Amino acid sequence: MILFMPVNSPVWRMGIDEMGFDIGLSEVGFFTTSVFIFIVGSILTFTPKTIFD
Repeated sequence: MILFMPVNSPVWRMGIDEMGFDIGLSEVGFFTTSVFIFIVGSILTFTPKTIFD
């Protein structure tokens, strides 16, 4: 979860750019994706035994 904290979004962006990949997202889109991944990860971390029917 720490890796996908929204504050790390610029670091992820720089790393992906340095590897030569173009992900096709703007800064805001990439930040929004990072926030979404963080929220999903926190839900999965703190509710591991929940079964969604």
